[in-house]
Amino acid sequence: MNLQYLRKHQRVLGLITLIGLTFSGGSLGATPESAFRFSGEEFYYSIRLNGAEAIRVGVRAGDVQYRKGVPYVPIAGTAQSTGLFDTVYPINDKANSFVNPDSFHPLRSEKYFDENGETREYKVDFSHKAFSAKVEKNKDDLSRKFSMAIPGTTHDMISWFYELRTMDDFTVGREVSFYVYDGWKLSHIHGKVTAKEDVLTPVGWFKAWRIDMTRDVMNSRSQRNKTPKLHVRNKNQSRATVWVSRDANRLPIKIAIDTPLGKGEAVLIKLKLASKN
Repeated sequence: MNLQYLRKHQRVLGLITLIGLTFSGGSLGATPESAFRFSGEEFYYSIRLNGAEAIRVGVRAGDVQYRKGVPYVPIAGTAQSTGLFDTVYPINDKANSFVNPDSFHPLRSEKYFDENGETREYKVDFSHKAFSAKVEKNKDDLSRKFSMAIPGTTHDMISWFYELRTMDDFTVGREVSFYVYDGWKLSHIHGKVTAKEDVLTPVGWFKAWRIDMTRDVMNSRSQRNKTPKLHVRNKNQSRATVWVSRDANRLPIKIAIDTPLGKGEAVLIKLKLASKN
């Protein structure tokens, strides 16, 4: 592993980081009785590349809060490179999602990347009823603002996983689908429950559902007050496998993805279960 090679695949490293941060529809007019079943959860993951640990990731879901009468839940993620990887290509990334506790859709998404001395930020404000996301990108001293046309059910890189965990009637063969926008690319994620498997982690053995996933990168064109016109720009740009516990908690246990740098995995190493509401 050398610096030139890592620079060549910088976006792959970002994808590996987002694997970890990933672990980490209703109306906005929810009443003060709004609750979030995952409040207080904490997950910690080891991100491994070809079997060697590269990054440590933590994700925590906060309690329901209100701003101007609108409920939201803050979910925070951090990613820090470790060991030899930190020496060769240091990473110190942060992500914040502010999600609707009823729909799990994001109100706002923030990502701060500090990788090998280069910094960049993505801030996205979602307006699902208007089928729009307002984006602010900052890289070094350059700033760019624009709007992106999105489907009305679009998630960010963290929030979609919470909706997945609350879906009823998981059975082998069930298919799921999500639109995800991270301020960079609009993706359509397709998933299928393919098996029941037992998964060993440093936390112990888990009985799990295996979900095989593909990601299509989409182009979108806005239509006034309607879902934008969509077409696939890159089909099956990436493939991943996700394992969640086969119980009511649907704990995110492990995710694996093949990259040009090799096999990337996020494996659960520590957890704290949700607070009782």
